[in-house]
Amino acid sequence: ILHGEHSVVYGKLALAASLGLRTKLKLIEINAPNLVVVELPLLDFSYSYDLQKLKDYLLDQPLSLTTDSSEFNLELPGFVHHESLLDRAENFLNYTTGSISLNLSQQMSLIAMFYLLAGILGSVNIDVSSFAFISQTDLKIGAGTGSSASFLVSFAALLMQYVKLKKRNSGNFSKEGYKPCSWDVDTRTFNMRELDMICKWAFCAEKIVHGTPSGIDNTICTYGSMVEFRKGLAPKLLEITCQFRIMLINTNIPRETKKLVSKVARLHEKYPDLTNNILNAMEDVAFIALHHISSLCALVGKEESQVTDLVREHYEELGRLASINHNLLNSLGVSHLKLDEAIQILSENGLQGKLTGAGGGGYATCLIPPFVEAVVIENVVQIFSSRGFQVVITNLGGVGVTVD
Repeated sequence: ILHGEHSVVYGKLALAASLGLRTKLKLIEINAPNLVVVELPLLDFSYSYDLQKLKDYLLDQPLSLTTDSSEFNLELPGFVHHESLLDRAENFLNYTTGSISLNLSQQMSLIAMFYLLAGILGSVNIDVSSFAFISQTDLKIGAGTGSSASFLVSFAALLMQYVKLKKRNSGNFSKEGYKPCSWDVDTRTFNMRELDMICKWAFCAEKIVHGTPSGIDNTICTYGSMVEFRKGLAPKLLEITCQFRIMLINTNIPRETKKLVSKVARLHEKYPDLTNNILNAMEDVAFIALHHISSLCALVGKEESQVTDLVREHYEELGRLASINHNLLNSLGVSHLKLDEAIQILSENGLQGKLTGAGGGGYATCLIPPFVEAVVIENVVQIFSSRGFQVVITNLGGVGVTVD
């Protein structure tokens, strides 16, 4: 998230961009009887499940719906009774993995996985064979860069692709009693309708991890590029014609988004007028930042002699806005001493940044102006490393979910 953390939950404008860091998931049918192998190296989790139990408890049970079954198909996850499907996923986890001591990240990831397995594969009529599921990611978990959304969007996409490959040459494959559903037979990519499905299912699963997510993380992970986002409205994809570099500064302080969102909610309940003024100011920051980003993109292709001063001006304003936004988020009580230290280090070296995500730890970010010398960046990275931070420099605005 570039601008709009927390304020997006209250209907304010947010800007988000995809990172040049990827989560990759792989599903392989295996020649083994009645087996589902789950490999999650980053979570230090590996386990083999009984496929028949998976079918009996998750896939073959009718979904609990909030509408008549003839009105439902895979395209409409909003008609699934969320709590009922969540209970089924939790019960299956306890039944099959109950003897293993799981940490919170492992537990949440597995519940969300089983939720999507039950919802997506339980909505269609296909023959599920033994398979192995393997995950890897460039992202840190619980650090404010959308790792859960990246995982869940990728997993929803993986299941959609699995269904497409299984029913490549078929028409309707909805379960009996559900509204017919047919897809494009092109298994090399996802069309916009399929991306919409992926995004909607991932959002349902994000509720398990974050309680009341805004939807911005699963949206940007699905569609990529950069988006304007407002809760309840369709995301507006922005055409990014210039390359933005960003520094991600990991504080190595873990935090829980759900708790931080609840903290802001309590503050909003206690001081609604005061909090609304802060949230409105954050929306103003997002609007102004959008203007400067659009102006920078409009300069692409023009003669360098004509744009040098303008580029500097836009980047300086974007830096100033990042600093303002960080202080606004700080006033909501969602920063951290380590985040503030990162912002101070940037400031001492002529750069400006802000926290990203829920705050309370995780990452700070700094948009890197193209006119800043490489030696300055190298020096800053060294300072961060000596203070216990980890730094990654990557690009903004790349592609969303894809078939590899």
